[in-house]
Amino acid sequence: MRPVFFILITVIFFACHNTPRQSETSSEDSVAITAEKTEPVVDAQCYLSVAAKDTYALKLTIIDTSVKGTAVFKNFEKDSNHGTLEGRVEGDIVRLWYNFQSEGMNSVRELYFKKEGDKWVTGVSNEATRADTAYVPDAKAVVYNGPVYIKGDCAAFPEL
Repeated sequence: MRPVFFILITVIFFACHNTPRQSETSSEDSVAITAEKTEPVVDAQCYLSVAAKDTYALKLTIIDTSVKGTAVFKNFEKDSNHGTLEGRVEGDIVRLWYNFQSEGMNSVRELYFKKEGDKWVTGVSNEATRADTAYVPDAKAVVYNGPVYIKGDCAAFPEL
């Protein structure tokens, strides 16, 4: 009887020490969850608008409601300009501040766009100016009937 009792005690002893503890399982699970909480990879999206011999391009990176990017406006018989974009998304409307160089001067211009599927439609409105900044005094007066930007290949993004 003693050998059977000894074997039974040994089996129970090893069985109890081979099961993972609750704290070990929790820490392994939390490590796995932490590893999954990485920032998403965000690619820039490019949009092009061509009107006759003029080419306009936007390269936008949108994270949540924040927008950053660049713009190039290549005009055929007028001065072209290029610069940076920064702004916010509010529903299907994007409000941007365009900091650019044209004719050797730095300027700032407020821009509005409305998202329609894979397209962005330019908002048109009266502008007011203060120093080097052109802005829209009444956002409710913006009408979205300007140039339409179609999603395109960023490799085709025009250079100045």
